[in-house]
Amino acid sequence: MQTSLPNLPFPNYGDAVINPSGIRSSVKANQRKYPRTDLRTLTPWTSFPNDIDDAILAATQACSLPTTPFHIDSRTKNTIVENELRIQFHAMAALHEPTEDVLRRLGVDGRFALSGGGNNAIIGDPDFSWVTPSVPEPHPKLVVEYKTWWAVDLPNLVAAFNHTVNDALSKQTLHALQQTYGYMTFNNSKFGILTSWKHAMFLRCAETPDRKTLQYFLVELNKDDPPISMLKAFVGMVLLAENDWFYSSPTLASAPPNRNLGSSGPAWKERKAAVDVAEGYQMQPVDGAYQCLAIDFRICRFELSSARPGANGCTVTGRLMAPVAGVPDLRVVCKVVDALRYPDAANSLNHEARAYAALKGLQGQVIPTLYGFYEVWGILQFLALEPVGNAIAEDEQIDQTLHANMKAALQRIHNAGYIHGDIARRNFCRNDSGDIFLVDLETCQSSRDPSKLGSEMAQVDRL
Repeated sequence: MQTSLPNLPFPNYGDAVINPSGIRSSVKANQRKYPRTDLRTLTPWTSFPNDIDDAILAATQACSLPTTPFHIDSRTKNTIVENELRIQFHAMAALHEPTEDVLRRLGVDGRFALSGGGNNAIIGDPDFSWVTPSVPEPHPKLVVEYKTWWAVDLPNLVAAFNHTVNDALSKQTLHALQQTYGYMTFNNSKFGILTSWKHAMFLRCAETPDRKTLQYFLVELNKDDPPISMLKAFVGMVLLAENDWFYSSPTLASAPPNRNLGSSGPAWKERKAAVDVAEGYQMQPVDGAYQCLAIDFRICRFELSSARPGANGCTVTGRLMAPVAGVPDLRVVCKVVDALRYPDAANSLNHEARAYAALKGLQGQVIPTLYGFYEVWGILQFLALEPVGNAIAEDEQIDQTLHANMKAALQRIHNAGYIHGDIARRNFCRNDSGDIFLVDLETCQSSRDPSKLGSEMAQVDRL
């Protein structure tokens, strides 16, 4: 495909088309989980075309690039799609790769990383996130969420937000916006894109003193002579995110303005009420289970650079804010899943919470203390756990004393009538005092079978 700077025309792109047989995913009218965020205001991003122009012109001039046409690799054949996943894979070849190509010419090296791919330091699972390889654990500077164009109505998103329309399609459109805003908020990302392929809503957080605000600009892919091409909008959006995102770097940094509760008199009162809802971080099991409580996200302070992906989500260190002045925040390790996107992961987390409830007497001794089981905005669920040090390194020589301590910790779980279910070095942690804890109880299950108990103990000998 031929294009040129700075306007980046996007002709001859491969389109996504509906299966001629008519088979496709449908609008969901049945009861389902949906996101509920603190988003209050949606306002036009009137300066978007100029902001994109300025970003691309500045990058073009910085690299001394000519305006003559150049070739970029792009899928030019149409793709039959019947669901969201097919649209995502089409977009990777037809739009994401050309965007990455242009950005490399502009001196920006990065990629649109798939959900759950690589070692991205990310909370939740947006469909794609823009990351750069400059650090070992790239943090997303821009999130991209895809929906099918028959399941969301982006041209009428504002009407859905203002509740002037209230049908199933409008509700799904609003839920898609809330989900995208949630991913932006969890990751301190100033910019996001919600797209159905046919249309894309470009979003920018605009914090105000009293409410949460998103600015928006709609771009239509198939419109004749559009004011801005989809390629140009994607390239410019990445440039804006690279230049001005809430995080100054992918390291520990303060949250964006107004993201956390303040320290004024009224704020302390509000903070104490929010901590009370979280049961003061001293949650107790009821009838053998922990209830998953919906809490105010402002009492959570995730250290995003510490996020590490796992099989069903991620672990991230952080703090839960103290309810009163003079009391330190509670340091925690959070095991987080995207419950909205992955209900099975939420079920697994609930199973793990039940294991912690069954082994309540061992918390703080050979398994971490569970401070709470929480939900944020109908999107995330997480266990807030006591930090118990670092995992036994794969290259560490396990001496006789360490070996005995590991087996003694596991024996306590066996004595309680349970097996851990996943014996590996990464699941044995050692704190500064040398105490051994077992973590990751998602496969923990009740068992009094001597052969199973013995087999699991023998696995420790092979570590």
